[in-house]
Amino acid sequence: MDLGLAGKVAIVTGGARGCGRGICDALAAEGARVVLTSRQADLAEASAAEIRAAGGEALGLGADMRRREDVARVAQAARDTFGEATIMVVNPAAAGRPRGFEQTSDEMFSEGLDAWLHPVTMLARELLPAMKAAQWGRVIAIGSVSMKTPHLEDPMYLSNVRVAVAGFIKTFAHEFGKQGITANTVATGPFLTGLSTAYMGDAGARTAEAMMADTAMGRWGRPDEMGSLVAFLCSTRAAYVSGETIRIDGGYSHSLF
Repeated sequence: MDLGLAGKVAIVTGGARGCGRGICDALAAEGARVVLTSRQADLAEASAAEIRAAGGEALGLGADMRRREDVARVAQAARDTFGEATIMVVNPAAAGRPRGFEQTSDEMFSEGLDAWLHPVTMLARELLPAMKAAQWGRVIAIGSVSMKTPHLEDPMYLSNVRVAVAGFIKTFAHEFGKQGITANTVATGPFLTGLSTAYMGDAGARTAEAMMADTAMGRWGRPDEMGSLVAFLCSTRAAYVSGETIRIDGGYSHSLF
């Protein structure tokens, strides 16, 4: 199936490893030109080099996407290297913190907005003019199944802010849909990545065994499976999918919607 991504320019934040890297690999395999970021410049550059060695087109940049100046720099680097980006995938990092309202400070809620919501809004603001000019664009925010069913297994501020991201994506999809721009949220379940390992090391987090016992597939998700879903959502084939929060969790969630 041709996904119609050849020659498209995509920016993927947090794209150097784990599920972010799986997304970059999938987009590059479909012919997209990928700009990937990481807070670790050497890691971003090494990952981009591996994608190029496999036959793809990629640029790796060290950037902190919580900073407006870094967001603008990444967007400009994409223009200078490949042309205007009309695909954006925001895959933010998140570390475990105390669970429960009384253990969550005001500063943690602010940090959550800076880490999860603001990178989406700032990068969308940078790329929107090009998307409108092309009458085509794809906006993807990577989140968690806790967006569907907020709970205290995740730090409270992360669950709450992720819901705010999904709300932004929904309204963005409504505002710009008539201009060929789609926007969706991907709610992830258990994927075996460095982030998951760090999460399970936090006090109060569920163990790997307990999480697998609740997963219908009986296994962890793979980064390439995340990549396949996101590549489809970014494709011309998914032009009528917008404003959705789509779970990918191997049947981990027990809720219907």
